[in-house]
Amino acid sequence: MTPREQLHQLVDTLPEHELATAERVLSALSDPVRAALATAPRDDEPLTDAEAERIAAGERDIENGRMVTDAQVRTHLGL
Repeated sequence: MTPREQLHQLVDTLPEHELATAERVLSALSDPVRAALATAPRDDEPLTDAEAERIAAGERDIENGRMVTDAQVRTHLGL
């Protein structure tokens, strides 16, 4: 049996609740850009004071319920 055939057999035996995870893993392996992004090192450049303040302001907005859902954005954009 070839490796491809073995993979097909493994996929066929996966429980239904594991299929989404398997799809994400296999998609990342088949897309070099996605794989590179998944394994890229974390950005370790320090934040500027202005960036830190914008992040803090956004977190305060979330804590106070001042946010827009993705569904609201799609509706606003007519999507």
